[in-house]
Amino acid sequence: MTDPIISIEPLSDELMDAYLASGMERGKAGRFAVEWAFGNNPAPFAVARHNGQIVGISGYIQSRMQFGSETGIAFQAVDSFVSESMRGKGIFTQLARAYDTHATSSGGDLVWGFPNDNAAPAWFGKLGWHSHGQVPFLIKPLRAGFFCRKFRLPLDFPLTRARDQNLSSIAEVGEWGDALWHSVAPTVGVGTVRDRAFLNHRLFNAPQAEQYRVVASPDQTAPSIVATREAKKHGGRIAYVMEALGGSSLEPLVMSELGRLASRGVELALAWSFPWSPNYSTLRKAGFIPLPERLRPIHIWFGSRPKSGLAAPADQQGQWYLSYLDSDTV
Repeated sequence: MTDPIISIEPLSDELMDAYLASGMERGKAGRFAVEWAFGNNPAPFAVARHNGQIVGISGYIQSRMQFGSETGIAFQAVDSFVSESMRGKGIFTQLARAYDTHATSSGGDLVWGFPNDNAAPAWFGKLGWHSHGQVPFLIKPLRAGFFCRKFRLPLDFPLTRARDQNLSSIAEVGEWGDALWHSVAPTVGVGTVRDRAFLNHRLFNAPQAEQYRVVASPDQTAPSIVATREAKKHGGRIAYVMEALGGSSLEPLVMSELGRLASRGVELALAWSFPWSPNYSTLRKAGFIPLPERLRPIHIWFGSRPKSGLAAPADQQGQWYLSYLDSDTV
C-alpha cells in the first residue's frame, strides 16, 4: 500500500463534507459548529489522503495565549479522525507530527490539548508532549438526590446555604471585559487570553450559546463574570461552571448562581481550577472540593508542547490557568 499524502489545509467544501460524514461530534453539530471552532485559524487541519480520498483529519483551534507578560499564538488539538480502513497504520501520529511542524514554521508558540485515554499514550509518548496529569476537577454538591439515588433512597434536599439573588443574565461582554482580563492577567502565568473578544466569541457566538447563562458585575474598577451551563449527565443534573473570574465582586456572583442552580434542581456543580489559580480560593470558599481521580467518571488528560522559547513556561507546574472555557466539548 502506498503511504498517504499529508498536507496542511484551510477549511474547504471538501473538508467540510468529510467532517460532517466523519462521525466526530463537531461534525454531528453541523457546519456552523465547524466554522465557529476553526474560523480564527487560516490553516486548521492536517489532512491525510490516499488514492485521492480523505482518510484522516486532525483539527486545531488557534488562540491568543498569555505567557507571563507576553502574548503568543497557540494551537489546541481538538479533533482527530482516521477512516476505519486505514486505522492501525500510524496515520494519527503522522497527522500530529505534520501539524507540529506547521506550528513551528508558521510562527506558533505552543501546541496543547486534552487527550483522552486512547490518545494520551501517543501524545505523551511518540509526540513528545509534556503531561500535566488530569485536568483539575472541582466538585460542589448542591442537592442530596444525586447521592441518595445511589442507595435507592427517595430523598432530595439542598446541600448548600447559597441563595439565589435573582441576578439578570447578560447578552454580551462590554469594554469591562478587557478591564477584567487586565486585572487578573498578572496572576496568570500561562493561559488563553480571556479578553472581551474571546468571551463574546466563546460564550455568546458559540453554537450552544443559548445553553449558557452569564452574569457579571461590570464595574470597571473590579469587574467579575460567572458563566454556567446545565446538563443531564453522569446520572444526574449537573452544572458546569464555565468561568468564574474577577475581583472582590466574584464571590457574591458565585454564591448567587449556586443558589439558583440548587433551586432549579441541579445536583452537582463542576469546575476546573488549579490551586494556584486566581479563582481557586473563591471556589473553595463556595464549597468546591477537588474530585479524587479514582471517582472521576471520565479521564481528561492535559498536555503541552512549547514551540518557542516564549512558551517554555507552559511545561512548568504552577503556571497554567484553566477553566471549562478551554474545553471544546462543553
